[in-house]
Amino acid sequence: MLNPNPVSKHLPISRTALEIVVLSLIGIAAVVIRTKLRIPLNMPGHHGLEVMAILLIGRHWAKLPLASSISSLSSALFLLLPWAGIKDPFLPFIYILMGIIIDLLYRFTFSEKRMLLSLVIIGSIAYSIIPLSRLLIHFSVDYPYGSFVKTGYLYPVFSHFIFGAAGGLLAGLLIKAQLKITK
Repeated sequence: MLNPNPVSKHLPISRTALEIVVLSLIGIAAVVIRTKLRIPLNMPGHHGLEVMAILLIGRHWAKLPLASSISSLSSALFLLLPWAGIKDPFLPFIYILMGIIIDLLYRFTFSEKRMLLSLVIIGSIAYSIIPLSRLLIHFSVDYPYGSFVKTGYLYPVFSHFIFGAAGGLLAGLLIKAQLKITK
């Protein structure tokens, strides 16, 4: 028997392999949408809405304990490609850290009973990792980040927190709608 746990009789692939492929595609989709959706809001962190919604929906769907880490790793690898258009050389590593944070928070704080609140908390904290990591990088290696020059140090952290929370809320509402439809 080649595959002990096939997804179906017609598709000879295990659930784990399928989850890894789908999670990788989710990570790539989050970055593609982030890089191609250029809304000139001039607010740091405004992509937290779609990035956190996509990553948290993937995290909730998957059974693998490292689901967001897999998605974020594929995001990071995609960000390394020259046509991704990302100017921050540290962003791929920050995305990996963000995936690890999502997985840890999901494991220790997620509650089905309080799904919306759980996803809002996870989204806000995880997306705040971006400006917090950038602050650490900025002060340790003196790498200049434009958002700190334009708006100071607190506003980017606050706006990433708010947009990450909004992404968590969007993920929760979409998950609840999907659960209601499939009942």
